[in-house]
Amino acid sequence: MATFTPKFSLPKFELPKFDMPKFDVPGIDLTHFDVKKNIETARKNAERVANLTKDVAYVTVGSGVLAMQQVQVRRRELTAALQARIPSNLNDVTAVGAAVTAKGAALVNSAKDVAEKLASNATKTLTDTVVSVRSRVAPAA
Repeated sequence: MATFTPKFSLPKFELPKFDMPKFDVPGIDLTHFDVKKNIETARKNAERVANLTKDVAYVTVGSGVLAMQQVQVRRRELTAALQARIPSNLNDVTAVGAAVTAKGAALVNSAKDVAEKLASNATKTLTDTVVSVRSRVAPAA
């Protein structure tokens, strides 16, 4: 059996050549570089940042607590002012209603007494007038 192998070829390409310059760094001396000291300094700085963050959080929470206390004080003051103006319970409302009813009844009774006195005076005056008129008219007749 004959095998068929296709002809396949990749295009040729070349990578450019890079010339890497040689770096000469004579000013960096790492012989006295203390890694432990630098790590300790970084740890201290991280602790400072953490402590400052805690302080900011405490101040924020404290301010919030003070604000809430101020709101509660204002609420209590408003409640007291409203309770002074409005009866606080049903007994107070009932007492006010009874007082108004009593004043109304007293006014009605007073008006009734005045009307009775007026009627009595009018009756007496009318009776006296009728008697006077009769006494003057009867002898002439």
